[in-house]
Parts: sequence; structure tokens; C-alpha cells
Amino acid sequence: MDALMKPKTKMARLDDLTIRRAIWMVGAFVAIVALMGGGSRYDISSAPLLRAASILFAAVSIALMPSRALTGLRVPLALIAALAVWMGIQLTPLPPSLWASLPLRGPIWEIDQLLGAPEHWRPISMAPSLTMNSLLSLCVPFAAFLVAAALPAAERVRLWWAIWAFGLASVVFGLLQIMGGPRSVFYLYRITNDTSPVGLFANRNHHALLLSISILAAGWLISNEILSRNGRPLVVPALAASIVLFFLFTLVIGSRMGLICGAASTIMAYAVVRWSYRFRAKPINQARTLQRGRHRSSDRFGVARRIALNVLPLVLIVGLGILFYFSGRDNTVGRLFQGDGVEEFRIATLATVTALMKQVWLLGAGFGSFARVYQIVEPDALLREAYFNQAHNDWFQIVIEGGLPAVLIFAGGA
Repeated sequence: MDALMKPKTKMARLDDLTIRRAIWMVGAFVAIVALMGGGSRYDISSAPLLRAASILFAAVSIALMPSRALTGLRVPLALIAALAVWMGIQLTPLPPSLWASLPLRGPIWEIDQLLGAPEHWRPISMAPSLTMNSLLSLCVPFAAFLVAAALPAAERVRLWWAIWAFGLASVVFGLLQIMGGPRSVFYLYRITNDTSPVGLFANRNHHALLLSISILAAGWLISNEILSRNGRPLVVPALAASIVLFFLFTLVIGSRMGLICGAASTIMAYAVVRWSYRFRAKPINQARTLQRGRHRSSDRFGVARRIALNVLPLVLIVGLGILFYFSGRDNTVGRLFQGDGVEEFRIATLATVTALMKQVWLLGAGFGSFARVYQIVEPDALLREAYFNQAHNDWFQIVIEGGLPAVLIFAGGA
């Protein structure tokens, strides 16, 4: 009792203040990223503000965290640094003769010769401004690692709550977009999927991925609540309801990959929760009662109950999918089974993308340069009104833009 009544020392009060600051910093950083970081285009006006804020958060995090907190971040920070160094090398000017010997540079060199243009030193990247944009964008994940590291290990459960809150806020924005229609003021970006509820993002696939991660976060939080026995009876039902809400919204968004990720996340979250109920701590008298009555669980009703509980998420996912498919509305399930013409076009471009990858696989064409480089090799038969801005295959695009060094860096982080 005396120990409890003893006032905190100055050092303890400083530690509490540092923890509170770190918690507030996590919340503020997630909020800023949610409001400003929902798009990946180079011309988004909020991107410079987000990057400046990220640098500020990174500096404050370094000031707040103890030196030992960086020990666990050596690998991810080293990978980000390696990626930044390689982007810097791609921006380094090369002698004209060496530059002209690289793949895809021949036609540009010939045009320069025909025009009598003076020889210039040019970088590896065929879109230097976009590669510079990619380099500057690394400050956001760099800051995210540092902000998370500044939070004490005992408080890092709050990171899961932050992810969950991010997903919930995005769903709220998505609902407002549905009510407001394609011209709704709640669409935060000019170039966006304005027929889908994209939430806080510009792209529906990114929104669906966030909801899939939010489902996992909610499942982990339910598990933590069960095992820690915090005595908060409303938390578990609220988190469980949010999982259903996130998955339902994934069906509405229209992202086929998001549907697959959402279904997988729901099954994984359910498995984690079931595991938590099975292994949670029980009072001794209850454990003995269960021990004496264990033979009763082997009857057919007990077996049927376990089977029903195990297949419940599959039944719900399939049932909701069938319901949405026959609803007659534009949704993810309909796009998955009926298609929308986009996937067929992506398949048609696969041969061209593969050939491009084989040409530039060694050094890459420069991060962010895919759309510009693809136009050089784009067949006339595939020309259309809208330009092809992504390879829609992340592994191919890493090779095309970053070359072999980028592949090795990403492999190091696997």
C-alpha cells in the first residue's frame, strides 16, 4: 500500500509524458496520412505537405525514442536506404555514349542526331522527375517506422487500434460517397474511381486492401481482448461487427483482388478469435469441471457444434457473395465472374509488358517511368483513348522500373 501511495519520481513522470507524446504522435501521423496520402500520382497537391510532415514526425520520433528502439528497425531502414541509394544512382547523369548503349535509348539518340542536338549527359531513368518523386515518397514509410518505434513495446497495441480506426474512417467516407453520387465532395482526389466508394483513397483497390488489413487488425484486437480479460464487454461485439462491416464494404467497392484478400482476412481473423477462446485462461474450478465433463463433448451434438463453428465464416462469405451476385447491382462479385473488359485488355498487353521487362531487366528504366516507357513500345493495335499507366503486375513493374538491384532489395525484405 505504501508503494502505491508513494508519489512518482521526476524520471517516472518524464517517462509517462514521453509515452503520452508518442501515443498522440501516432494518432496525428495516421490522421495526416489518411487525409493526404490516399493517392500515388505525382501531381497530387497534398503530397508535398505529407512529405514535409513526415520529415517533421521522423525528427520528433528520433528525439523521443531511446537509442535501443532502433535495434529492431535496422533491416527495414537499411532496405529503405538501399532503395533510396539505387534511385539516386538512377538519377546520376551518364556520358552520352554510355547512355545511348542502354536499352530503348537508340531511337532517342537517333532523333538527337537527326536534329543536330548537342550531346547531353542523361541519367539511367527515362523519367527523371518521376524517379525523383519516387525517391521523395520514401520519407513517408521511413517516418512510419520511426513513429511506430517511438511507441513503447507495451503500448504498441495502439498501432492496431490506429489501423482499425483508419479503416473505419475510410468506410464512413465511402458511405458518404455512395449517398453523394459520382460528383460527391467527399471524393478527395480529382482522378479517382468515382463510381466506387473509394473512401479516403483515390483507387478502389487501395481502399479494399486497407479494409482487408483492418479485418486482420480487428481480429487481433478481439484476440487480445479475450486473452487479456480486460473486462470490457462491449469491445468484442463492436470489433466483430466491424469485421462484418469491412467485409460487406469490400463486396461493394468493386475490387476483385480486394474481395480475395478480404475473404482470406476474414477467415484468418475468425481462426485467431477461435484460437483465443480455446486457449484463454480459465478459473481452476471451471477447468476441473470441464475436465470431468470432457467425455460429453464427444457426443454428436458437440461434434456438430464444432463443425458448424468452423465452417461459419465460409458459409457467410459464400452466402453474401451469392446475395451480391444476384442483386443486379454493380459490385465486386459481378466484376469477378462477369468481367468488365479491363482484365481482357490487361491480358492483351501482357506480351508487350513481358517483352519490355526482358529489355530493361538489368538496370531498369527508372522508378515511376512505366507509363512513359510503355508508350515507346506500345503496339498500334492496343492504342486506346485511356493511357496504360501501370503494368498491373507488381513483380513485373519492379523489374521494369528498378531492374535487378530493385529485385535484390525487395528479395532482401521478403
